Formats: sequence, C-alpha cells, structure tokens
Amino acid sequence: MSKEISIIGAGGHTRSLISLIEALELQIKGIYDESYNAQTSEEISGYRLLGTPENIQNGPLVLSIGDNQKRTQWFRNLEKMIYHDELLHPKAIIDKEAILKGYNQVFSGVIINAHACIGKNNIINTGAIIEHEVLIGDHNHISVGAIICGRVHIGSQCFFGAGSVIIDKLSIADNVIIGANSVVISDIIEAGTYVGNPARRVK
Repeated sequence: MSKEISIIGAGGHTRSLISLIEALELQIKGIYDESYNAQTSEEISGYRLLGTPENIQNGPLVLSIGDNQKRTQWFRNLEKMIYHDELLHPKAIIDKEAILKGYNQVFSGVIINAHACIGKNNIINTGAIIEHEVLIGDHNHISVGAIICGRVHIGSQCFFGAGSVIIDKLSIADNVIIGANSVVISDIIEAGTYVGNPARRVK
C-alpha cells in the first residue's frame, strides 16, 4: 500500500492531523472535502484541496472528521481504503500491554496505560490520559486533556470534552457526550449530554 495519504475533511481537526502525519514522516497527497470548490485554490498547512470525497479513486486515506456520527458513516463507506495502521504520535506514551485495534489517531502527549483496549476509528487528542484496563469501543472522540481513569468501560460514538474526567470503574453507554471539564462519578446508562461536577444529564 502506498504511503501517500489522502485526507478526508477540511475542518478544524485537519491542521492537527496534518501535524500528526508529518511527525510520522508519512507523505500527504492532499485533502478532500464536501465543500470543495474548483474555482478556489484553497490550501491547509500547505496541502491543496483536491476535490470532494467522491473523487477519491483509491487509498490509503485518513478521516479528519471530529463529529463521531459523520466519521462513523465515512468509515463504514470507505473502510477498505482507510489507512489501517495506528497513527501514533512519537510523543505519545503507549504501554506495551495496551491494545489498539486499528485506524486510531493518537496525538502528542497522550498516555495509554497497561491493558487498556481501544477499538477502531477513535480520536485521542493531545494530552489525554487513558488509564489501566480501560475498554473503549469504536468511533469515539476523546478531547484535549481528558482523563479516563482505570477500569472504565466506554461504548461507541461518545465524545469527551476537553479536561473532562471519568473516575475509575464506571461504565459509559453508547452515544454519550460529556461536556468540557465535567466530572463523571457514576455510571451513565443512557445516551445524552452530561455536564457539570458531578456531571448531570441536560438533554
């Protein structure tokens, strides 16, 4: 498989993802986005927008889409072309006994500790901490500085805001949003948005 990678998505996450790919010394072909306009010559961090995602003929590609539902949809549509290897920043610390199941983006300063198990297509952003024996499903977005304490079980398509904390041994259902700086101290068994310290459901 060629190492010249195409990026899908030209939103706010894209500049960070470009930095991650460059840190791994992989080559970037260009960027594809639904908002592509052939009349413009827009660039992001020196890389041109080449077309809409439908214009991509072959892989490998990576998804620069922060929204979990949209990223999940693109992942399911294009999985065969997505770059399979983990994108692990050289300044991330990942224990030798941690398991990552593919397609994940792990940014600078992240710590993933012993026996953590991470599913597919997750974004683990700068400085997040995943403690020992945490289980994480697929298509989640863990924001800057979030802390997931030991033995937490997380479903799929969840979003953890910047600086949020999940205390140890809790379970988090699918499709849960945790607000920035919120602290979760009990199991969350229903999808929804939770904010505050302690976190409570607001919708």
